[in-house]
Amino acid sequence: MSTAEVWPGRPHPLGATFTGEGVNFVVFSEWATRIDLCIFDEKEPWREIRRYPLRDKTRNLWHIFVPGLVPGTLYGYRVSGT
Repeated sequence: MSTAEVWPGRPHPLGATFTGEGVNFVVFSEWATRIDLCIFDEKEPWREIRRYPLRDKTRNLWHIFVPGLVPGTLYGYRVSGT
């Protein structure tokens, strides 16, 4: 899996928001101890190509900004916790 530079992002709005420069992701979780953003291949959607840990958290909102992502990018989350 390749890695790229990511930024902390903003804690609002919830969900995935395209800014023109990339995508800001925000997830609410009261109980998570770790959340990873997983990016999947367009042509082989079962194949994960990147994974980014969401390291920034504002109250119960986990957030990250990934520059260069565009609308239509396939993504999901891996969440750990109780």
